[in-house]
Amino acid sequence: MPEIGFCICCGENLERKLIEEEERTRLVCKNCGYIHYQNPLPVVVAVLTRPEQRVVGVIKRAIAPREGKWALVGGFMEIDEQPEEAILREVREEIGVEGKVRGLINVHSDKSGLYHKVVVIGYEVVITESTFLPGKEVKEFKFFPLCSLPPLAFPSHGKILKDFEKTYRNPFPTVDAIVEKNGGIILVKRKNSPHGWALPGGFVDYGETLEEAIRREIKEETNLEIDNLYQFHTYSEPGRDPRFHTISTVFVVRARGKLKAGDDAENVRIFSENDLPQNIAFDHGKIIKDYLELRKIKK
Repeated sequence: MPEIGFCICCGENLERKLIEEEERTRLVCKNCGYIHYQNPLPVVVAVLTRPEQRVVGVIKRAIAPREGKWALVGGFMEIDEQPEEAILREVREEIGVEGKVRGLINVHSDKSGLYHKVVVIGYEVVITESTFLPGKEVKEFKFFPLCSLPPLAFPSHGKILKDFEKTYRNPFPTVDAIVEKNGGIILVKRKNSPHGWALPGGFVDYGETLEEAIRREIKEETNLEIDNLYQFHTYSEPGRDPRFHTISTVFVVRARGKLKAGDDAENVRIFSENDLPQNIAFDHGKIIKDYLELRKIKK
């Protein structure tokens, strides 16, 4: 990036001058004394993830710098944007879908041949759509497993991914619900792997309470509204989910409404205690058994 030669206020020549109170040499206008600060530009990037999948989405760049190299989706912030707004805009522009910011990962910096230095703010952004429309700055968009990501174009992108992997190895908080209706327990037949019948539930979103998460999941998967709920037990066995370590808080729920399978459910049914299906996913068979045994004791 060429050094500024003229004052943006009056057009006169600039000179380098020591600013004593800052103990730094700055570009200062000879005529009006305006100090031209040179600051790094803010950039936002996204580690794009999908619910229940251990993958990250990256783009192959169609523009300089590093054309043809893989990188995280991202770009420069506009002056009227919050960082979270900027990264969601970049996701829309570069791959044509809406995303949801799950949280801040970390902040790093990169040297830039054009801008001297940029400050790179990394977010995890969750996307659920399956059809993508890459923009003109993108040659290709692809999901890779975390264990086999290609080399990335910019050092800061690699650092942000390493930071993400550290947090990603922590157990995931999830919620599940025992919903009794018409004398039986509601189970959802899963569309995605691991397949089988399962209690309604899912991952807790960033910024949600456990109670908010289970209300959302039940509505999404069964179309029911919660009238009352209480915590039953927490299950944390590392192998309870074959994909990764999850910790589930299980609620007992009273719900109302018309039972209907949601978009991410193949089917939803009420099963009696004596007619439970054989193919129950995760450790939900154990959860149901524990609940039924406790219920007998209380009776």
